Amino acid sequence: MASSRGGSRLAGGRLLLAALIFAAATALPAAAAAGPAGEAAALPPVEVAAAEGPLAATVAAAVTAAAGNVSAAPAAAAAAGAKFSMIVVLRDASTLARLRMMCATSPLMYRLFYRALRLPADCHMPGVCKRIYSQTISGFAGEFGEADLARLERCLPPSSVFYREPDAQVFKAEDSSYWHPPDEPEEQQAPQQAQQQARRAGRRLQQGFVPRVEAFEERQRTPSTAAGPIDEFAVSQGRNISDAGPKGQTLSSQLWNLDRIDQRDLPLDGRPGFALPPGLAQRAGAPRHPPLAPPDRCRRSCWDADVSAGTGRGTTIYVVDSGIRLSHQEFLTQDGSRSRASYGYDFVEDDYEADDCDGHGTHVSGTAIGLGVGVAKEAEVVGVRILDCTGSGTISDTVAALDWVAANHRKPAVVTLSLGIQVGSWSRVLEDAVRSLINTHGVTVVVASGNSGVDACYVAPANVPEVITVSASNLATKYNGTKSGDPEDPYKWSNSGPCIDLFAPGVDIFSACGGPSRCEAVSDSAYTYASGTSMAVPHVAGVAAAYLSANPEAAPRDVAAALVAGATLGKVVTSKLKPGTANRLLYSRLGDSGEVQAANGP
Repeated sequence: MASSRGGSRLAGGRLLLAALIFAAATALPAAAAAGPAGEAAALPPVEVAAAEGPLAATVAAAVTAAAGNVSAAPAAAAAAGAKFSMIVVLRDASTLARLRMMCATSPLMYRLFYRALRLPADCHMPGVCKRIYSQTISGFAGEFGEADLARLERCLPPSSVFYREPDAQVFKAEDSSYWHPPDEPEEQQAPQQAQQQARRAGRRLQQGFVPRVEAFEERQRTPSTAAGPIDEFAVSQGRNISDAGPKGQTLSSQLWNLDRIDQRDLPLDGRPGFALPPGLAQRAGAPRHPPLAPPDRCRRSCWDADVSAGTGRGTTIYVVDSGIRLSHQEFLTQDGSRSRASYGYDFVEDDYEADDCDGHGTHVSGTAIGLGVGVAKEAEVVGVRILDCTGSGTISDTVAALDWVAANHRKPAVVTLSLGIQVGSWSRVLEDAVRSLINTHGVTVVVASGNSGVDACYVAPANVPEVITVSASNLATKYNGTKSGDPEDPYKWSNSGPCIDLFAPGVDIFSACGGPSRCEAVSDSAYTYASGTSMAVPHVAGVAAAYLSANPEAAPRDVAAALVAGATLGKVVTSKLKPGTANRLLYSRLGDSGEVQAANGP
């Protein structure tokens, strides 16, 4: 009897183990996307291929592109055992459980469950799927040879593949000739733009290169003397920044950017105010601005909601970039008790420590939420790393990061993408992932327009209608004493055109330093300058966070509509803009007017 019970327990234990293994194999991709290296959840790079044709044809195109010769014979490379990075997008999520089992690392797991999933015995392909996507898109990425592709086509259900793209390297570009197009007349650019439109329509476009994702910035190395503790009194004139009501920050000319976005007209006054609670209706007869004291009483008598005054409290900004220096003083709370920065996931090294060795992500984060140099001084920031220490990464890692944010974000949330793909390239999968994050998951996404001096509608993902696309502005007199009517130019390489939603300051932006190529001595009190549309993005993200703090249920289209409706009109010199560019300069004090409400945006 004892023996019978023992055997029964053993059998039950095996069944439980099998059930746990199966649960792990079919777990939601959130865990996969954030899992450690070696799991079916890491991430790679991307390029765009046609939606039609077999997988092997896409690999052949990748071989051709890699060889730099359209007429090269892919069979020769395949015969040598060559493998190529690729992203494959599935038509729906129904195939994911089968795919996870095919890519599972454990042979035992596959033997236990392949029949239940109606898989052939020889369809176990461990190590092939570097990433599996399940939140923003359904699909996978990895290294494939022709034999792998043939097996995938046989093992996956018929017509399950929607489209695929050869994967590509991603590099972080400083402002350089890499981004800047050759000097050529506008009419010579038209054929290239027509080709790009054809690609967007889904038709095949052969190219001799694959797209790269780049950070849109120009940086300068700062002496170690450009460092020091935050002047806590200057941040809010000694007031608690959480209190409702207007508060001002005393600035030097280094922070001209914060000074500019809180006022409609020049000259700069050196005292930027925090954005008042946006989207709130003032009661009839209430003063236009709540008095400075007592804030608690005014919070209820003057405004219709109990919210912080324009500091982004309760919101989270996800900076998909080169990581973040968590310990920098800009990310502390006002009382210094904790950091408002945290790691998301590191898709470069496949771990949970998204530290920044390049510095781009730390600089962007500082402008977004920094206590002294930032817009939303009480928002949280999460660094999601896709760029390595040289600023290099992959499109597929970008998609994986978006997938991770979709699965793990805390609302209300904003995502920054201070990066993009080189002009002349495209990525349908990146566009689709961004669009899904906004429409399906309700996350506001702010994107750089790019630094090539071309129409932003030909740059991905700036061309996605649902994102807030930002171009960069400059004020030439910012350090020399501004006066009314001073011209405000677009940044010299800013992309413009009909896809631009807003301009924001993007030249000589002073923010936290997180990389040795940016400041002589990296420390928690080191700062540096950078320029580009990368630097304009976090200003908009900070104001979006302030809006969401007061309107936490607002949809991304409502956020975009509020920021666009509240913008200052007609300040950027139009002669330097592409036709159709909306001349709107970011304005942070949305609550100054009772006119800005959550609304149905475009």
